[in-house]
Amino acid sequence: MNKEKKTYTGKDLAFIIPTKDRPEKVRNLLQSIAKQGMPCGRIILVDGGSSIKSIVEAFSDRLPVEYYRCDPPGQIRQRNMGIALLDGSTPLVGFLDDDIVLVDGALLEMIAFWNRVGPNTAGVSFNIVSDHSSFPSWAKAVVKRILPRQGKVLSSGYHVSIENVDAHIKSQWLCGGATVWRQDILKEYRNREIPSQWAIGEDVMFSYPVGKAFPLYVCADAKVRHEHVYDHNVKRKHRYYGRTVILWRFFFVESYPELSRSAFFMMMSTEIAMRVLIGLISMRKQDLQFALGQIEGALAGLRATWGGKKLIHLLDDAN
Repeated sequence: MNKEKKTYTGKDLAFIIPTKDRPEKVRNLLQSIAKQGMPCGRIILVDGGSSIKSIVEAFSDRLPVEYYRCDPPGQIRQRNMGIALLDGSTPLVGFLDDDIVLVDGALLEMIAFWNRVGPNTAGVSFNIVSDHSSFPSWAKAVVKRILPRQGKVLSSGYHVSIENVDAHIKSQWLCGGATVWRQDILKEYRNREIPSQWAIGEDVMFSYPVGKAFPLYVCADAKVRHEHVYDHNVKRKHRYYGRTVILWRFFFVESYPELSRSAFFMMMSTEIAMRVLIGLISMRKQDLQFALGQIEGALAGLRATWGGKKLIHLLDDAN
Protein backbone atom coordinates (compact mmCIF):
# COMPACT_ATOMS: atom_id res chain seq x y z
CA MET A 1 0.00 0.00 0.00
CA ASN A 2 1.25 3.52 -0.79
CA LYS A 3 2.09 5.27 2.49
CA GLU A 4 0.98 8.59 1.02
CA LYS A 5 -2.51 7.27 0.34
CA LYS A 6 -5.43 7.75 2.69
CA THR A 7 -6.84 4.64 4.34
CA TYR A 8 -10.58 4.61 3.71
CA THR A 9 -13.42 3.51 5.96
CA GLY A 10 -17.11 3.16 5.19
CA LYS A 11 -17.67 6.65 6.62
CA ASP A 12 -15.62 8.06 3.72
CA LEU A 13 -18.24 6.89 1.23
CA ALA A 14 -21.43 8.65 0.15
CA PHE A 15 -23.99 6.87 -2.03
CA ILE A 16 -26.06 8.84 -4.56
CA ILE A 17 -29.26 7.05 -5.63
CA PRO A 18 -31.43 8.53 -8.41
CA THR A 19 -34.91 7.00 -8.56
CA LYS A 20 -38.29 7.41 -10.20
CA ASP A 21 -41.48 5.55 -9.27
CA ARG A 22 -39.87 2.40 -7.91
CA PRO A 23 -40.68 2.41 -4.20
CA GLU A 24 -40.21 -1.32 -3.65
CA LYS A 25 -36.87 -1.32 -5.46
CA VAL A 26 -35.65 1.53 -3.27
CA ARG A 27 -36.80 -0.30 -0.14
CA ASN A 28 -34.89 -3.43 -1.23
CA LEU A 29 -31.75 -1.42 -1.97
CA LEU A 30 -31.80 0.43 1.37
CA GLN A 31 -32.40 -2.82 3.23
CA SER A 32 -29.35 -4.34 1.55
CA ILE A 33 -27.21 -1.34 2.56
CA ALA A 34 -28.49 -1.55 6.14
CA LYS A 35 -27.41 -5.21 6.30
CA GLN A 36 -23.81 -4.54 5.23
CA GLY A 37 -22.38 -4.39 8.74
CA MET A 38 -20.28 -1.35 7.78
CA PRO A 39 -21.77 2.15 8.06
CA CYS A 40 -21.35 4.58 5.18
CA GLY A 41 -21.04 8.35 5.46
CA ARG A 42 -24.11 9.56 3.57
CA ILE A 43 -26.94 8.23 1.41
CA ILE A 44 -28.35 10.92 -0.90
CA LEU A 45 -31.55 9.80 -2.59
CA VAL A 46 -32.79 12.05 -5.41
CA ASP A 47 -36.38 11.33 -6.38
CA GLY A 48 -37.80 12.31 -9.76
CA GLY A 49 -41.18 10.57 -9.43
CA SER A 50 -44.05 10.27 -7.00
CA SER A 51 -42.80 10.95 -3.50
CA ILE A 52 -41.30 8.05 -1.56
CA LYS A 53 -40.12 10.24 1.30
CA SER A 54 -41.91 8.10 3.91
CA ILE A 55 -40.13 4.94 2.66
CA VAL A 56 -36.73 6.61 2.79
CA GLU A 57 -37.27 8.21 6.20
CA ALA A 58 -38.27 4.83 7.63
CA PHE A 59 -34.57 3.92 7.38
CA SER A 60 -33.33 7.06 9.18
CA ASP A 61 -32.70 5.14 12.41
CA ARG A 62 -30.39 2.71 10.58
CA LEU A 63 -28.90 4.70 7.71
CA PRO A 64 -27.68 8.30 7.14
CA VAL A 65 -30.37 8.87 4.51
CA GLU A 66 -31.20 12.22 2.93
CA TYR A 67 -34.19 12.74 0.63
CA TYR A 68 -34.37 15.30 -2.18
CA ARG A 69 -36.78 16.04 -5.02
CA CYS A 70 -35.74 16.70 -8.63
CA ASP A 71 -38.16 18.24 -11.13
CA PRO A 72 -38.03 17.71 -14.03
CA PRO A 73 -36.56 14.23 -13.55
CA GLY A 74 -33.66 12.71 -15.45
CA GLN A 75 -31.13 10.08 -14.45
CA ILE A 76 -28.08 12.21 -15.21
CA ARG A 77 -29.69 15.38 -13.84
CA GLN A 78 -30.54 13.59 -10.60
CA ARG A 79 -26.99 12.28 -10.23
CA ASN A 80 -25.55 15.73 -10.86
CA MET A 81 -27.90 17.16 -8.26
CA GLY A 82 -26.57 14.62 -5.78
CA ILE A 83 -22.98 15.55 -6.63
CA ALA A 84 -23.76 19.21 -5.97
CA LEU A 85 -24.89 18.27 -2.45
CA LEU A 86 -21.55 16.67 -1.53
CA ASP A 87 -19.11 18.14 0.95
CA GLY A 88 -15.56 17.26 1.91
CA SER A 89 -16.56 14.56 4.40
CA THR A 90 -16.83 11.77 1.81
CA PRO A 91 -13.84 11.50 -0.58
CA LEU A 92 -15.48 8.44 -2.16
CA VAL A 93 -18.85 8.63 -3.91
CA GLY A 94 -20.89 5.67 -5.09
CA PHE A 95 -23.64 5.74 -7.71
CA LEU A 96 -26.31 3.09 -7.22
CA ASP A 97 -29.30 2.49 -9.51
CA ASP A 98 -32.52 1.92 -7.61
CA ASP A 99 -32.79 -1.68 -8.86
CA ILE A 100 -29.41 -2.71 -7.42
CA VAL A 101 -29.19 -4.89 -4.29
CA LEU A 102 -25.89 -5.24 -2.41
CA VAL A 103 -24.87 -8.79 -1.54
CA ASP A 104 -23.81 -9.23 2.10
CA GLY A 105 -20.24 -8.04 2.60
CA ALA A 106 -20.12 -6.05 -0.66
CA LEU A 107 -19.38 -2.72 1.02
CA LEU A 108 -16.63 -4.22 3.18
CA GLU A 109 -14.98 -5.73 0.08
CA MET A 110 -15.29 -2.46 -1.84
CA ILE A 111 -13.59 -0.41 0.86
CA ALA A 112 -10.87 -3.06 1.29
CA PHE A 113 -10.22 -2.95 -2.47
CA TRP A 114 -9.89 0.85 -2.45
CA ASN A 115 -7.29 0.46 0.29
CA ARG A 116 -5.25 -1.90 -1.93
CA VAL A 117 -5.24 -0.04 -5.25
CA GLY A 118 -2.99 2.87 -6.16
CA PRO A 119 -3.86 6.42 -5.09
CA ASN A 120 -4.47 7.54 -8.68
CA THR A 121 -7.34 5.05 -9.14
CA ALA A 122 -10.40 6.97 -10.32
CA GLY A 123 -13.23 4.45 -9.94
CA VAL A 124 -14.12 0.89 -8.97
CA SER A 125 -17.27 -0.95 -10.01
CA PHE A 126 -19.12 -3.52 -7.96
CA ASN A 127 -19.35 -6.95 -9.58
CA ILE A 128 -22.89 -7.37 -10.95
CA VAL A 129 -23.49 -11.10 -10.59
CA SER A 130 -27.08 -11.36 -11.81
CA ASP A 131 -27.80 -12.29 -15.41
CA HIS A 132 -30.66 -10.37 -17.00
CA SER A 133 -29.67 -10.91 -20.63
CA SER A 134 -32.58 -11.81 -22.90
CA PHE A 135 -30.38 -14.02 -25.09
CA PRO A 136 -30.67 -17.83 -24.72
CA SER A 137 -27.73 -19.60 -23.06
CA TRP A 138 -26.39 -20.97 -26.37
CA ALA A 139 -26.30 -17.48 -27.88
CA LYS A 140 -24.54 -16.01 -24.84
CA ALA A 141 -21.91 -18.78 -25.03
CA VAL A 142 -21.20 -17.95 -28.68
CA VAL A 143 -20.90 -14.23 -27.95
CA LYS A 144 -18.58 -14.86 -25.00
CA ARG A 145 -16.19 -16.83 -27.21
CA ILE A 146 -16.16 -14.14 -29.90
CA LEU A 147 -15.74 -11.01 -27.77
CA PRO A 148 -12.38 -9.81 -26.36
CA ARG A 149 -11.61 -9.52 -22.64
CA GLN A 150 -14.14 -8.04 -20.26
CA GLY A 151 -13.97 -4.28 -19.80
CA LYS A 152 -12.53 -3.49 -23.23
CA VAL A 153 -13.98 -0.72 -25.39
CA LEU A 154 -13.84 -1.85 -29.02
CA SER A 155 -13.14 0.42 -32.00
CA SER A 156 -16.79 -0.12 -32.92
CA GLY A 157 -17.82 1.68 -29.71
CA TYR A 158 -19.24 -1.53 -28.28
CA HIS A 159 -18.00 -2.11 -24.74
CA VAL A 160 -17.51 -5.63 -23.45
CA SER A 161 -19.51 -6.54 -20.35
CA ILE A 162 -18.00 -6.13 -16.88
CA GLU A 163 -20.64 -8.29 -15.18
CA ASN A 164 -19.97 -11.66 -13.53
CA VAL A 165 -16.18 -11.25 -13.40
CA ASP A 166 -14.26 -14.15 -11.89
CA ALA A 167 -11.31 -12.03 -10.71
CA HIS A 168 -10.52 -8.33 -10.27
CA ILE A 169 -10.04 -6.67 -13.65
CA LYS A 170 -8.75 -3.37 -14.96
CA SER A 171 -11.33 -1.88 -17.28
CA GLN A 172 -11.62 0.85 -19.92
CA TRP A 173 -15.12 1.76 -18.72
CA LEU A 174 -17.34 1.37 -15.65
CA CYS A 175 -21.08 0.96 -15.21
CA GLY A 176 -23.12 3.98 -14.18
CA GLY A 177 -25.27 2.43 -11.47
CA ALA A 178 -22.95 0.32 -9.31
CA THR A 179 -19.65 2.16 -9.10
CA VAL A 180 -17.61 4.07 -6.50
CA TRP A 181 -15.61 7.10 -7.66
CA ARG A 182 -13.16 9.51 -6.08
CA GLN A 183 -15.12 12.68 -5.42
CA ASP A 184 -12.49 14.89 -7.05
CA ILE A 185 -12.90 12.92 -10.29
CA LEU A 186 -16.64 13.65 -10.29
CA LYS A 187 -15.93 17.33 -9.78
CA GLU A 188 -13.44 17.39 -12.66
CA TYR A 189 -15.36 15.24 -15.16
CA ARG A 190 -18.89 16.55 -15.42
CA ASN A 191 -21.60 14.19 -16.69
CA ARG A 192 -23.42 16.02 -19.48
CA GLU A 193 -27.18 16.10 -18.96
CA ILE A 194 -29.11 14.48 -21.81
CA PRO A 195 -32.91 14.33 -21.30
CA SER A 196 -33.35 10.74 -22.42
CA GLN A 197 -35.88 8.47 -20.72
CA TRP A 198 -33.42 5.59 -20.97
CA ALA A 199 -29.83 6.82 -20.62
CA ILE A 200 -28.40 3.45 -21.62
CA GLY A 201 -25.06 4.85 -22.83
CA GLU A 202 -24.32 7.47 -20.23
CA ASP A 203 -22.01 5.18 -18.25
CA VAL A 204 -19.52 4.56 -21.04
CA MET A 205 -19.81 8.18 -22.22
CA PHE A 206 -18.75 9.34 -18.76
CA SER A 207 -16.22 6.69 -17.78
CA TYR A 208 -14.34 6.14 -21.07
CA PRO A 209 -12.49 9.50 -21.06
CA VAL A 210 -11.75 9.06 -17.34
CA GLY A 211 -10.31 5.61 -18.07
CA LYS A 212 -7.91 7.09 -20.62
CA ALA A 213 -6.32 9.18 -17.86
CA PHE A 214 -6.74 7.09 -14.68
CA PRO A 215 -6.99 3.40 -13.70
CA LEU A 216 -10.48 1.88 -13.46
CA TYR A 217 -11.25 -1.49 -11.89
CA VAL A 218 -14.02 -3.99 -11.22
CA CYS A 219 -13.81 -5.58 -7.76
CA ALA A 220 -14.81 -9.23 -8.14
CA ASP A 221 -15.52 -9.71 -4.42
CA ALA A 222 -17.83 -6.68 -4.04
CA LYS A 223 -20.96 -8.30 -5.45
CA VAL A 224 -24.36 -6.82 -6.23
CA ARG A 225 -27.47 -8.05 -7.99
CA HIS A 226 -29.21 -6.06 -10.70
CA GLU A 227 -32.92 -6.76 -10.35
CA HIS A 228 -33.77 -5.04 -13.60
CA VAL A 229 -37.26 -4.53 -14.97
CA TYR A 230 -38.26 -2.85 -18.22
CA ASP A 231 -40.87 -0.13 -17.87
CA HIS A 232 -43.06 -0.92 -20.86
CA ASN A 233 -45.33 2.09 -20.91
CA VAL A 234 -46.71 3.66 -24.08
CA LYS A 235 -43.37 5.03 -25.30
CA ARG A 236 -41.08 2.34 -24.04
CA LYS A 237 -41.50 -0.94 -25.88
CA HIS A 238 -38.81 -3.31 -27.12
CA ARG A 239 -38.71 -1.35 -30.36
CA TYR A 240 -38.00 1.82 -28.38
CA TYR A 241 -35.18 0.14 -26.48
CA GLY A 242 -33.57 -1.12 -29.69
CA ARG A 243 -33.69 2.34 -31.29
CA THR A 244 -32.35 4.05 -28.18
CA VAL A 245 -29.40 1.74 -27.58
CA ILE A 246 -28.21 2.16 -31.18
CA LEU A 247 -28.47 5.96 -31.03
CA TRP A 248 -26.46 6.10 -27.81
CA ARG A 249 -23.75 3.86 -29.30
CA PHE A 250 -23.72 5.88 -32.52
CA PHE A 251 -23.38 9.10 -30.52
CA PHE A 252 -20.50 7.59 -28.54
CA VAL A 253 -18.62 6.53 -31.68
CA GLU A 254 -19.06 9.95 -33.26
CA SER A 255 -17.68 11.59 -30.11
CA TYR A 256 -14.17 10.06 -30.26
CA PRO A 257 -11.91 10.09 -33.35
CA GLU A 258 -10.16 6.84 -32.37
CA LEU A 259 -13.47 4.97 -32.72
CA SER A 260 -14.68 3.73 -36.10
CA ARG A 261 -18.06 4.33 -37.70
CA SER A 262 -17.51 1.46 -40.17
CA ALA A 263 -16.61 -0.91 -37.32
CA PHE A 264 -19.71 0.24 -35.48
CA PHE A 265 -22.00 -0.58 -38.40
CA MET A 266 -20.32 -3.95 -38.93
CA MET A 267 -20.80 -4.90 -35.27
CA MET A 268 -24.34 -3.54 -35.26
CA SER A 269 -25.27 -5.53 -38.38
CA THR A 270 -23.92 -8.72 -36.79
CA GLU A 271 -25.88 -8.07 -33.60
CA ILE A 272 -29.11 -7.37 -35.48
CA ALA A 273 -28.73 -10.51 -37.60
CA MET A 274 -28.13 -12.60 -34.49
CA ARG A 275 -31.10 -11.09 -32.70
CA VAL A 276 -33.38 -11.76 -35.69
CA LEU A 277 -32.11 -15.34 -35.86
CA ILE A 278 -32.77 -15.84 -32.16
CA GLY A 279 -36.22 -14.31 -32.52
CA LEU A 280 -37.14 -16.63 -35.37
CA ILE A 281 -35.72 -19.77 -33.75
CA SER A 282 -37.20 -19.04 -30.32
CA MET A 283 -40.43 -17.50 -31.69
CA ARG A 284 -39.86 -14.44 -29.52
CA LYS A 285 -41.55 -11.37 -30.92
CA GLN A 286 -39.66 -9.00 -28.58
CA ASP A 287 -36.33 -9.86 -30.22
CA LEU A 288 -37.71 -9.00 -33.65
CA GLN A 289 -39.16 -5.76 -32.30
CA PHE A 290 -35.83 -4.88 -30.68
CA ALA A 291 -33.97 -5.55 -33.96
CA LEU A 292 -36.46 -3.39 -35.86
CA GLY A 293 -35.83 -0.59 -33.40
CA GLN A 294 -32.08 -0.97 -33.90
CA ILE A 295 -32.50 -0.60 -37.66
CA GLU A 296 -34.67 2.49 -37.15
CA GLY A 297 -32.06 3.99 -34.83
CA ALA A 298 -29.24 3.40 -37.32
CA LEU A 299 -31.22 5.00 -40.16
CA ALA A 300 -32.19 7.97 -38.00
CA GLY A 301 -28.56 8.45 -36.99
CA LEU A 302 -27.34 8.30 -40.58
CA ARG A 303 -29.95 10.81 -41.72
CA ALA A 304 -28.88 13.17 -38.97
CA THR A 305 -25.15 12.92 -39.72
CA TRP A 306 -25.67 13.25 -43.46
CA GLY A 307 -27.83 16.31 -42.84
CA GLY A 308 -25.19 17.92 -40.65
CA LYS A 309 -27.30 17.56 -37.50
CA LYS A 310 -26.00 16.54 -34.08
CA LEU A 311 -26.93 13.08 -32.84
CA ILE A 312 -27.42 14.35 -29.32
CA HIS A 313 -30.78 15.83 -30.35
CA LEU A 314 -32.07 12.36 -31.24
CA LEU A 315 -31.35 11.20 -27.67
CA ASP A 316 -33.68 13.84 -26.25
CA ASP A 317 -36.92 11.89 -25.90
CA ALA A 318 -37.98 12.93 -22.41
CA ASN A 319 -41.06 14.75 -23.61
